[in-house]
Amino acid sequence: MFHGLGLRILLLLIPRFLPRAIRYIILIRKLIFDRRVNIVLRALVPLALIYSIVPFDMDRLGYIGRFDDAIVLGLAAFITVKLAPQDIKNEHLGIDPRPKRPEDDDPSNVVDGSSRNMDEDEQS
Repeated sequence: MFHGLGLRILLLLIPRFLPRAIRYIILIRKLIFDRRVNIVLRALVPLALIYSIVPFDMDRLGYIGRFDDAIVLGLAAFITVKLAPQDIKNEHLGIDPRPKRPEDDDPSNVVDGSSRNMDEDEQS
């Protein structure tokens, strides 16, 4: 009974999370090959992939030993994305680095003004 329910829930969630996961994987690949990212961050995911392929596992640790490859790969991907410079991530994701200000779109709406500093002596 619960097996069918879990499958239905999984099928409902796949269309929602699959595009985000694909975008995340493409971002990680671009960060790995970008020379502006620190070499240690760029090496994390390939080293985690090598760890997953090597047949020596921690199967003696019980349930954690069964999922250690996925845990190491997930942590490496997470750390790579979180510690990479934000401007490089924005560039690879296609996010415009400029802030959206109204005066950039229509400079005719900008009001010129002037200001002056008043000392305490001038106020009295």
